[in-house]
Amino acid sequence: MSDVKYRCTCPGATVWVTGPTAADRRGAAYALAERLMAGQRRVEVLDRLNGHDTDPERIGLMAEVLARNGIVAIVPCAEEGVAAVRERHAASGTRYVEVCACERDCAAETAEAVHDLLTGRG
Repeated sequence: MSDVKYRCTCPGATVWVTGPTAADRRGAAYALAERLMAGQRRVEVLDRLNGHDTDPERIGLMAEVLARNGIVAIVPCAEEGVAAVRERHAASGTRYVEVCACERDCAAETAEAVHDLLTGRG
């Protein structure tokens, strides 16, 4: 596309958000998505509650495809299957970040730390 507003201005990435509870993971994922979208980043949250598959490897593949196309794919998911997802991203050279959203850290702090990492501020 030649229209500037549709061009990717930043590299995509997969952000795999783990944590003890689904609420912690989802809170951090959506807080991060809001921060990135405020900075004009293209973002997709692959949340199983929004109709996405529950198989971690399949979600990981979807996230990788999005990331290779300049989108930050945020996946609030448990740790099962994460090793295979990590390996697949490494093999394809796709940027991958894994973060744990723990109860002791609020979602906003987790989102801020990952946002700074993705945007080169951290």
